[in-house]
Amino acid sequence: MRESQRIKLIRTAIGKVEKSANRKEYKCMYPDCNLFSIKSHSQQKRHQLQSISENSRIYALNNSLYSIFGDDINELLVEKTIGEVSRYKGYCNTHDTNIFIPIENGNLNINNPEHNFLLLLRAISFEYAHKRDMHYKLTELFNKIRDFTSYDILKNFEEHKRGIKLFLDKDAPVYMNKLYDIYKSRNWSKISYNSFSLNRNLGVSSTTCFSPLREKHCEWAVNNLYELQPIISLNVVPEYNKTSVAFVWFSEFEKSCDEFIKINKDQENILQLLNTYILCESEDTCVKPSLWERLNQSERYEIYRHMSSSHSLSGADSVPLLLN
Repeated sequence: MRESQRIKLIRTAIGKVEKSANRKEYKCMYPDCNLFSIKSHSQQKRHQLQSISENSRIYALNNSLYSIFGDDINELLVEKTIGEVSRYKGYCNTHDTNIFIPIENGNLNINNPEHNFLLLLRAISFEYAHKRDMHYKLTELFNKIRDFTSYDILKNFEEHKRGIKLFLDKDAPVYMNKLYDIYKSRNWSKISYNSFSLNRNLGVSSTTCFSPLREKHCEWAVNNLYELQPIISLNVVPEYNKTSVAFVWFSEFEKSCDEFIKINKDQENILQLLNTYILCESEDTCVKPSLWERLNQSERYEIYRHMSSSHSLSGADSVPLLLN
């Protein structure tokens, strides 16, 4: 089979998988709720995304499987409307509204422990839903292309699926149970945070989770196969004249979060540091169009290189500064 024909078949298969994934329904994540989830926003349109949009447009991470193949493979950030970005199938309309209303509509208080907890809950909920959706897509795509795709590509698919499934089966259910126990008991002492505001709009918005061990995580995982993986959330919430930044984690992971406990908003390299975390760790980043478009092709390539490879984390200080 010619390569061009193979690529065409793969892209046709991707189109079918994307449509199937978009139609797929999931139950609300909240315990014992039997309603179906809606497409919630992990980042609120009002205040948060509107404050960095231009003509209702924004640059956001491309989570489509199309980005794996074809000429657009390097375009990890694509222009979209603010209504299209940061969507996930997490909660029914009732629970999505009732749970997160304290931090909506510009009411976020970065010093409030309940508000920091809600940022952690939404970030982990998004991570869970995002990985669940990706596992479904990869499974469906694997089944459709296995007969005409190389062994190396299929092997990479299987390894990626295995890592996602491990998170979905082992870690995510424990995280979610802990979060709902905290929410019901309102015992905010079970979470810790380092949160602050900067007196300008950075032009970037993000809701994400990652390992606080960063490039040392793989080594830790090899030596702690049966332990719960430490996790930390990062929320960057811009408004018109300020940006709130929140690092939040379960208190039991305190020893793994030393790097983030020490961060001070007044330190000299704070913008470069936030730039590194937002671009190298986040799976849900949105950028003001004029900020992205001011970069030349070489700077964009350097950002993409860091975004697509965890091995680049140790040299991430070289990431071009995107923040306003």
